[in-house]
Amino acid sequence: MKVIRRLSQLNPESLNAQFAPLSTGTALTIGNFDGIHRGHSALLQHVSMTAKQKGLLPTVVTLNPHPKELFNPNFKLARISCLRDRLALMAMCGIEQVCILPFNWQLAKLSPIDFIQSILVNQLRAKQIWVGDDFRFGAHREGDYPLLCKLAHSFDFQVEHILEVQHQGQRISSSLIRQALLHGNINDAVQWLGHPLTYSGHVQHGKKLGRTLGFPTLNLRFNAGYSALTGVLAVWVHGLEDKPLPGVASLGNRPTIEESGVTLLETYLPNWQGNAYGKLITIEVIEHLRHEEKFSDLAQMQQQMHRDTNRALAILKQKPAVLNYSTNQFTL
Repeated sequence: MKVIRRLSQLNPESLNAQFAPLSTGTALTIGNFDGIHRGHSALLQHVSMTAKQKGLLPTVVTLNPHPKELFNPNFKLARISCLRDRLALMAMCGIEQVCILPFNWQLAKLSPIDFIQSILVNQLRAKQIWVGDDFRFGAHREGDYPLLCKLAHSFDFQVEHILEVQHQGQRISSSLIRQALLHGNINDAVQWLGHPLTYSGHVQHGKKLGRTLGFPTLNLRFNAGYSALTGVLAVWVHGLEDKPLPGVASLGNRPTIEESGVTLLETYLPNWQGNAYGKLITIEVIEHLRHEEKFSDLAQMQQQMHRDTNRALAILKQKPAVLNYSTNQFTL
């Protein structure tokens, strides 16, 4: 998969100099795609299938940060997943290129027509575009689906609107899944996602406090910022051995230890010893045990960690891993 991450100057006159226009036209869709739920997957597979039929490059265009975070500095989107996991799921759906547009004031001020012409047409050579009925783009959110349809003939592309996907009578959306995770409801979130809830990354060095307490952890930094899911989790860890390893993880801001605001995923593997630093691992979340707590002292926290570990292992004996790490496939 090709990932385009940076356009340094976002204005109609200079966009053409940022990267060479593609030699192949694209079939593309535009959106946030947090979590890649069942609706996203159906759309991305359709984009991929159509692209192959028409000899086009299946492409996703997404924005970073979320527009709401630019317009309201106090707003922080609670993310379902990190970029690495979103890209992996997009690739599984057949997407071959992702353009991550840096959403800043220059891009926000582009008129809808300039956005279409400079980015979608001149740069990405869009020939087929999918957007939702409520999709808005360009300065003052003046661009919409009807405008794309109106300009389609002039710019030689076709437009289709995205149909909603339901699961057991429920309209699936990232907002719905986000609310489930905020309340620790893993089962519903996974059913709506259509795949296991995972967090992937390279193991980093931490402050080694867990080791002094008898709970050495594998540390991943949640680079997406704020996580919709926080708390203590029963998890399976993939990537260290030929089979997944049972563990208990804490995802959040470590309120007992520090108030840095950094979101960390710290995972303890009671039945494993080894050097995991720098290794790429995937944490598969099975069940939410409890929300984050601030303990009065480390001894109290240590006692709770023992209880969390015993409970997580008991749960994992009954709930095997769903993800097949070697093939990146799963069955729900």
